[in-house]
Amino acid sequence: MRLLKDTDFKKLAEISSLVMILPSSIAVGLVIGYFLDRWLKTGSWMLLLWLVLGIVSGLLNLFRGIRQYFEKNQRPGPPPGEGG
Repeated sequence: MRLLKDTDFKKLAEISSLVMILPSSIAVGLVIGYFLDRWLKTGSWMLLLWLVLGIVSGLLNLFRGIRQYFEKNQRPGPPPGEGG
């Protein structure tokens, strides 16, 4: 069995932080929408609006984080099209 290196733990920490981006963004949107609805007495309009904003924000941040993770962890190899 292979022992984990420090770089493996760093990658694991990066991936686990990516996992929490979407649910935390949705939760923040729900909380903001809920309290705005209570304060402004707008039914559930603010809740729905902020839920959508939280989902969109979470997805954008998730895609951005995944792209940065793959760019940082790419291994250099031969250029495409060259056999070798």
